[in-house]
Amino acid sequence: MRSNDEIITILTDLKNKKELSLSELARRVGMAKSALSRYFNKTREFPLNKVEDFARVLDSTSEYILGFEDEDITSIYSQLNEQRQTKVYNYASRQLEEQNSNVTSIDKNKKVYVLGKTAANPIEVSYGDAVYDETIDTNVPRNADCALVIQGDSMEPLLHDGSIVFYKQQCEVENGEIAIVDIDGNGVTCKKVYFNYDDNIVLLKSLNEKYDDRELSPERVRIIGKVVL
Repeated sequence: MRSNDEIITILTDLKNKKELSLSELARRVGMAKSALSRYFNKTREFPLNKVEDFARVLDSTSEYILGFEDEDITSIYSQLNEQRQTKVYNYASRQLEEQNSNVTSIDKNKKVYVLGKTAANPIEVSYGDAVYDETIDTNVPRNADCALVIQGDSMEPLLHDGSIVFYKQQCEVENGEIAIVDIDGNGVTCKKVYFNYDDNIVLLKSLNEKYDDRELSPERVRIIGKVVL
């Protein structure tokens, strides 16, 4: 595994190759610029739990950034001192916990209402009327409350035009989670959500890279629910 200085050197090189400013990189990974500056100035150690976000934005892999590409993980782990072994263990444990929490159980006896359509489009929003006589009872996740039909391709390859998206009704989501979002009370869209508290911005991100991110003030955005995959 690379040292902290080596990780920052790799990230700096990747950032420069993509011609990203520190502010833009901070925005794309959903992190305050002030915090990112401390990592790049090497006054604080880089948070290993954020490496996948950086890898995605910088078109790289977490294995490359951390230096695991060409070596067996067990061999690398055995070469680390006790403090670094603890860091690797804690990071791997968090990844396993996150992986297991994302395994959604299916309730074969459950059905939910299909409440119209949601735009998977960077600009448009949809607001289909609630159709309470239309339900779906196939492959319904146990913790889903409702379903919507995806319109558009901005959430591809995960969610395709015309596919059903299930969601759990809730008014808050964590940074980086996919949500059903109401914009200005005019309609809803399905997007990955990031909150930039320093700049007072909510970033709505498409998964399809051909679409740009959308920045909105918090008062224009209302979280309807968290998408259940």
